[in-house]
Amino acid sequence: MIIPYKKADITFSEIREMKEQGCFSRVYLAYDENLAHELIIKEIKKEKEKSRDEFFSEARLLYKYAHPNIVQVQYAAEDNDNIYIAMPFYHNGTINQLLEKKNLTPRELIRYGIQFIGGLHHIHTQKLMHFDIKPNNIMLSNRNEAMLSDFGLAKLVNNSLKAIPDLAYTFHIPPEYFTSAKEGFNYTYDIYQTGLTLYRMAVGCVRFKKEQDVFKTNDQLKDSIISGEFPQKKYPSHIPKKLRNIIDKCLELEPNNRYQAALDILNDLSAIQEIDGALDWREVENDKDNIYEWHKDTKDAKLQLTYNIDNKKSICYRIDSAGTKRKYSKACNDNCTESKLYSILKEC
Repeated sequence: MIIPYKKADITFSEIREMKEQGCFSRVYLAYDENLAHELIIKEIKKEKEKSRDEFFSEARLLYKYAHPNIVQVQYAAEDNDNIYIAMPFYHNGTINQLLEKKNLTPRELIRYGIQFIGGLHHIHTQKLMHFDIKPNNIMLSNRNEAMLSDFGLAKLVNNSLKAIPDLAYTFHIPPEYFTSAKEGFNYTYDIYQTGLTLYRMAVGCVRFKKEQDVFKTNDQLKDSIISGEFPQKKYPSHIPKKLRNIIDKCLELEPNNRYQAALDILNDLSAIQEIDGALDWREVENDKDNIYEWHKDTKDAKLQLTYNIDNKKSICYRIDSAGTKRKYSKACNDNCTESKLYSILKEC
């Protein structure tokens, strides 16, 4: 018996291309005429060598592994030339776009980290690897919650709990990609990418861009990844030591030395407390190479601290709600070592 099926029209108009694009797709904001709502459309060009099932694999994965911290698919459609995956439009954009505007406080980093790693833990329990974890692929919902997105490279693991991605993003490649690719990778591949994402959230766009700009060729980058020289794992002074240790463990060269499960990262991030560090200081960029600057909002005032790396002096001011600016002597030091600066930021 032949079971009939129906085809229906989906009508949307393109509004504008999004700033962040996929390697093999167009991503744009669109207006769905039937829903009377704005959506994000991921448009993927059909390739002759791929089957229909392969075309829709990303949409099916997003739909199947629904989770509060995974971006949901609204619908998937096709025409003769393209696949269209419709997803919610979040005005807050991505973690990467947020980092381009400002650096994060450790408290913000921890909260966003717990959220998107919760989504990662979910897909790992379903034997799915993401293979493309980076700030561009973490959306911020309208409730300002981090959500894992872009499952274009995702793969189900085999009976040995391993999988091989079709490709890799240059700066988010773990060392084993270059040394044991034929053997396949386990969940620690995603763990490494998670660590690098957390690292970028900790150091900010400006510092990470300086690390990237060192490399003139892909071979230089490859050698530095294999040796562990990239990323540099040099943190701003306000990043709590417990948070640094978590990130460093994710980035271990040897996969067996990393966290073996996303749940373990979640547990350690959740265990960071007020006494563990300067959770609410935010590093602020300025145009002086020898001056580092941090701001902290308190209940009734703002603290502004600067540190001169040449003369080792820290100066801090307290600005109250009326705009009155006074020196905050507790955080001022004329012989401020790196360890002393860490203590000042932690205690103030």
